[in-house]
Amino acid sequence: MPRSSVTSTSWLHGSLFPSLGTSVLAIFSIAGLLLIRRALGQLIRLLNYPYPADGIEGTLLSEARLLHSGQPLYQPLQLHRFISAPYTPLHPLIAGLADRLPGPHVFWGGRLVSTISTLLVALLIVLLVRRVSRSLLAGLLGAALFLAAPPVILWGTRVKPDLFALMWAVLGLLLAVLALGGETEHAPPAARSSVKWPLLSAAAFVVAFTAKQTALAGPLAAGLALLVADARAFLRPLPGARPGLCSFRRIALFGLAYLGLVAAFWFALQMLTSGQFAAHVLGLHRKEWWSMYLVRKYVRLLAPYVPLMLLSLVLPVRACWDDRALVPLCYALVAPFTLLGAAEISANHNHLLETILALVIAGCSTLGWAARLRLPRMWLSAPIMALFAIQLALAFRPQPWFRGEMHLRDTPARFIAFVRHTPGEVLTDDVGLLVAAGRPVRYDDPSTMGPASITGVWDPRGLLQEIAERRFSAIMIPDDVRAEPPDHVGRWTSQMRAVIRAHYRLKFDDRIKIYVPR
Repeated sequence: MPRSSVTSTSWLHGSLFPSLGTSVLAIFSIAGLLLIRRALGQLIRLLNYPYPADGIEGTLLSEARLLHSGQPLYQPLQLHRFISAPYTPLHPLIAGLADRLPGPHVFWGGRLVSTISTLLVALLIVLLVRRVSRSLLAGLLGAALFLAAPPVILWGTRVKPDLFALMWAVLGLLLAVLALGGETEHAPPAARSSVKWPLLSAAAFVVAFTAKQTALAGPLAAGLALLVADARAFLRPLPGARPGLCSFRRIALFGLAYLGLVAAFWFALQMLTSGQFAAHVLGLHRKEWWSMYLVRKYVRLLAPYVPLMLLSLVLPVRACWDDRALVPLCYALVAPFTLLGAAEISANHNHLLETILALVIAGCSTLGWAARLRLPRMWLSAPIMALFAIQLALAFRPQPWFRGEMHLRDTPARFIAFVRHTPGEVLTDDVGLLVAAGRPVRYDDPSTMGPASITGVWDPRGLLQEIAERRFSAIMIPDDVRAEPPDHVGRWTSQMRAVIRAHYRLKFDDRIKIYVPR
């Protein structure tokens, strides 16, 4: 072959096709920037929405204020009071501090915590995917897909701990990737075995646990990745290295640090709350409240992410020779187990967040790797690029399920005005109405009160007595107590409905029905 032909072929292998993959990513990035722009617009609009987006916003904000007022958060459940406090305490502490910030409405500070956390998760996705795939553009696309996901937009603008906890979990994943390798695959052994990264990763996951006790998929995935990498190092030691138990140093440091810190945190809170901490965060999440119907309902909402699921299936190829790819791979394997939480009565699509996050990280890590493949492997990168193009197109078409929650056209201003101008105490299904109206809260979580009374965790006789005595000036629930069957999500039991029906009459038949004493 003439020298000029060899040079031409070398140029094709070394320049044209690698730059072709990068060029495709650059084109995709235009769509990614459009997605980010649209997502930011929706985040800002929902952040400024001056009314409760759902009932649990009021619950968590009132509990944050309770904690900052010096009252115990994890109180024993009482006959005439129900304080749910179903989560670990870091988020109420931060939300209570943010609540002191001046803002356009009462929910501003707590929502700001979630929105900032969401943006930081997007930034961490960029860094993590960049570290795994060596592609900044793939990381940018991952951030765009994550921000554009309807559950992310909704839960990133509510007073909720989900995105705050995920922020620390993604930081832990990034630190676990650093524990598995340096900037390049050819970093010296010392750079790949630094003891600080496993410890820092464990610490980040512990903070995630203190924000929400269900933030367990991240540490499980990171621990599994470290274990596989250390086992690989034991079976195939680097030149000059001695195989032995020291080969498992990273997983040992990570596991002992994480379990030790979580145990210390748990037992300290148990002692400080006289055992009420576990009674709330474990006792108020019972398996008797689960339904597989709810799991199927929410899993269907993952249908638009099938392209990312298929892309994630390619990641084991990369993980065969790059330890850093083990982290997104293991996370994609572990995160779907969090969907079991969607089976809980009154669960919502926040249980999709971690699976979407894992799919975005795994799929975009695959994309960044495929973009650098040369001519002999273009047969693999071409379908990967095509799958991602389909995923980008789907990201611009949110499912109809979310549209009502995105637009929030029917504001509850009339209900807040009614609560504000009604003398006496009001019992409501949406505690956010009480918070927005500046009214006191004694029964702060109807979504938990009903199931807790059915399973015997809480004695509802005090509430039933107060309803029978017509202590409440009004009762505001979406349920029509005159109709059967009873509330399908179990907020208001048949017994509660019967007492309301006997002692109250319907005054306003609206989206939220208002009952007043007979």
